Amino acid sequence: MKIRKSIVAGMFYPSEKEELKKQIENCFLSEIGPGNLPIKNSKKYIAAIVPHAGYSYSGFAATHVYKEIAEINKPDIFIIIGNNHTGLGNSVSISGYDAWQTPLGNINVDKDFSNEIIKNSKFACFDEMAHTREHSIEVQLPFLQFFFDEFSIVPIVLKEDKDILEKAKDLADSINKSAKDLNKKIFVIASSDFTHYGDSYNFTPFYGTNQEIKKKIYKIDKKAIDKILNLEIKEFLEYVKENDLTICGCAPIILVMFFSKIFKEQGKLLKYYISGEISGEYDNCVGYAGIIF
Repeated sequence: MKIRKSIVAGMFYPSEKEELKKQIENCFLSEIGPGNLPIKNSKKYIAAIVPHAGYSYSGFAATHVYKEIAEINKPDIFIIIGNNHTGLGNSVSISGYDAWQTPLGNINVDKDFSNEIIKNSKFACFDEMAHTREHSIEVQLPFLQFFFDEFSIVPIVLKEDKDILEKAKDLADSINKSAKDLNKKIFVIASSDFTHYGDSYNFTPFYGTNQEIKKKIYKIDKKAIDKILNLEIKEFLEYVKENDLTICGCAPIILVMFFSKIFKEQGKLLKYYISGEISGEYDNCVGYAGIIF
């Protein structure tokens, strides 16, 4: 069995099992988190956008989404769309591993579903290279393991290139068709942070007081989020490109928008803040949004 071992345990989240579970619980119970743990019921959602930074920064926004996910009837498969930070691999890269490992255990990859996507898609292929050093999928897994004992995943890394609209729509349609063909209940997660502000992120600073910086970043991201919630796909991409925005997971976001559009399900913003509100560092900070569809 080929296992994709965790690469950011001990950095983005704790490497020790009980410490990791405690940090996730604390994110749920904190004031900036939802404030409580999920209660099982039968909410109906199909997709989400979740940040992927270190848990001490973005974990609170993530728990707002995972609270809702934990309250749905458990799907058979979580399709997790990661951003390609490394540039490695193909444009639509499905994990070739048999399982993914975190400190909370191994999660099986559904190879039958992966093969079905590849059969139905013009662009998707198996490619381990894109996944070897990519953290955006891995950081989502412990949140799922915190609540669900048995589930499988299909990890897909998606590049943002000049054909992203065509490729994202193709992948969304392929995922939906595969779910129907195999009679599987699925949930799609797009992994993305929002505006990366400051010199460290090649975003020309506009300077000002901390509150002025916060206000401007909120305004930038709100325009993007409004387009996401309303499934304005082309308008979202145009806004990002025309303003040179540093939203790192544009491709996964666009995929989820196409997927949600199939079911005519608009989005709902659950939580938004910037890392400066936690760290006190506003010169270089990142926006985090939790969105459910």
